[in-house]
Amino acid sequence: MTVTPIKSPSIAQKLKEISDHECKVSFSDFMQTALFHPEDGYYTKVKNRVGRESRSDFFTSSSFKNLFAQILIESTSNLLESSNQRPADFTWVEIGAEPNKALLDSIEHPFRGAETIRVGTDIKLKGKLIVFSNELFDAQPCHSLVFDEEVWKERFVQINDEGISFQLGKIKSPGLTPYLAKLPKLVPQGYTIDIPTGADALAGSILQQDWKGLFVAFDYGKTWKSLIHDTPQGSARAYKEHRQVTDLLADAGDQDLTCHICWDNITDTVERHGFSKITLESQESYIIKRAPRVMQEAFNPANDAFSKQRSQLRQLIHPTLMGQKFQAISAVKF
Repeated sequence: MTVTPIKSPSIAQKLKEISDHECKVSFSDFMQTALFHPEDGYYTKVKNRVGRESRSDFFTSSSFKNLFAQILIESTSNLLESSNQRPADFTWVEIGAEPNKALLDSIEHPFRGAETIRVGTDIKLKGKLIVFSNELFDAQPCHSLVFDEEVWKERFVQINDEGISFQLGKIKSPGLTPYLAKLPKLVPQGYTIDIPTGADALAGSILQQDWKGLFVAFDYGKTWKSLIHDTPQGSARAYKEHRQVTDLLADAGDQDLTCHICWDNITDTVERHGFSKITLESQESYIIKRAPRVMQEAFNPANDAFSKQRSQLRQLIHPTLMGQKFQAISAVKF
């Protein structure tokens, strides 16, 4: 079995502290530590994560800050007004923005105010809000299950002095209990399903709090049926410098770890907490339907066909680029 060294002493120490008597942690606990360790976690350290630069790791819709901000201002204002609400009565709250890259920073908007909550920090919500996130839920830890010897087993991370490695064992993590009855009964040896438990828990934490208004989240995910049938090698991925890394355990704290979310679970959570007018659609559909003014301005025949705005909008909505890769969910509660 391949053993992967851990470069960060603080991450190695934390994994040892939270490991069981066999020096094992769940894959979820490994992800949590690698992504959110207070000193060396991927999302907590000072690092250029987002952008097209060679040293960044991934590229998001928020990279088109000015254009994406105008799309969200128009679309969320329209969603509020369609429910007879005034945008000026609501505070914009963005969860998970990169440092100094909040979407509405230095952007004129019609809302009562704008706030930002960093990814990995405590989320406290109250009052009349527009709660927005972009690729927040896919950045949460997931558990991993593997079909081995005709039974489902949990994938753990084994820790020793040389490093870390994967090891299968009896399912122990209590957070997996609600999902077990929904697993396929017979699949090939080695079939892997990554369960987005962290995304589901975060959605519940956000939506159960004492606030009212509009919930909008852009992310990438699948239905439960697609998640368990269409990704036989699992959906957890690692990225560094815009390339997918095959070893999920490599460079803990220095590479991005992500997992497809389950839209069925998120939608059920939204509904369970009293939200209505729930819509799940592709990013392409959301922008075209809900930001018509931005669309009209960008594709006005009188404007330059090669303008920056038009080029960026094409990337956001084109089906083979970002338009179908990402989805958007919106819902209201008043």
